[in-house]
Amino acid sequence: MASIHLARHMLPVILAVVLLICALPAEPASANEQHEQRICLDPGHQLYGNNALEPVAPDAKEKKAKVTSGTRGVSTKKPEYVLTLETSLLLKDKLETYGYKVIMTRDTHDVDISNIERALVCNEAQADLAVRIHADGDNSPKAQGISLLYPAAVQGAWAPSLPSKAAAELILREAVAASGAVSRGVVPRSDLTGFNWSTVPSVLVEMGFMTNPEEDRRLSDPEYQNKLMEGIATGINLALSVAADEPEQETSTRVFLPSSTQLYEYNNGKMTRTQVALSPQIVKLSAVRGNWGKVNTWIGERWIPLGSSLSPVNAVERQIQLADNTPLYRSPYDSEPAARLSSQTVTAHEQWHEWYLIDTWLGEVWVLNH
Repeated sequence: MASIHLARHMLPVILAVVLLICALPAEPASANEQHEQRICLDPGHQLYGNNALEPVAPDAKEKKAKVTSGTRGVSTKKPEYVLTLETSLLLKDKLETYGYKVIMTRDTHDVDISNIERALVCNEAQADLAVRIHADGDNSPKAQGISLLYPAAVQGAWAPSLPSKAAAELILREAVAASGAVSRGVVPRSDLTGFNWSTVPSVLVEMGFMTNPEEDRRLSDPEYQNKLMEGIATGINLALSVAADEPEQETSTRVFLPSSTQLYEYNNGKMTRTQVALSPQIVKLSAVRGNWGKVNTWIGERWIPLGSSLSPVNAVERQIQLADNTPLYRSPYDSEPAARLSSQTVTAHEQWHEWYLIDTWLGEVWVLNH
């Protein structure tokens, strides 16, 4: 939570600077590399509301309460802030199975984080998508269903409206399909502080009505929560698919994956993450498509991003003289050796930077030879 505390302490300075340049909206945050995509989750509300006022937008005279305490379940008596954190943590776990880095604006109830500060946390993280999790309330106990809010395209708002709307539509579609809930559509909003101070694509999920007795009970049911969060995670994943429209070219290159690498599916010019990752290893590429490489896996042909950390493994036939007590590694990125060899000459058959792959009684292992 260090980012949150820093954002709160720096808020007066940030506000002063922002108000001086209010006529010049900030540029949207740059998208991260596909293997570094970040999602910022904002579980709505907190244990105690804060009725102190803050500007609803960087250039607005209108002010709103910093954060309200939210609604409460009519059947479960559960406060909204409890439900939002409960479901956000479940959503975080699901997003992490896709390999996303997830930033939380809060992971406990007893905090004091205003809506501006929540937006600043996501801005600072340069999130590819900020997702605010809430539940709805209404005077009528019959009101029900899921709605997705997104920033309206109005002067003075910073959040990119078009990518936010596209994400909202995908998330709503998948959430409704997974949960069977009623859809209340996607709704543009220009009056939400969290949207107006955001410089990254942002959406707000209204999961359902805690003022509807049946829906309130359903929102706290573990099985329903799991379905709903699975749908929301699927929608987010689809929203963050990466364009890959370069022509496919055959290759037989071998590369070393130095860390866990997420597998992607290619469909209609886009790469979408799967929930499967490859452990550090050498893989053979059968094709490339721009900065993507195709690999054959136990789940079929999939794609990996070819980032700057990847470089080819070259076939060699070289005699290497080992010093006494030379460590052997399963991977060049292992911190501890699997075994050691006495001084001797070995034959290396593959090279990656200054690392050489040799055959031993352990199978293929790496040695570092300067």
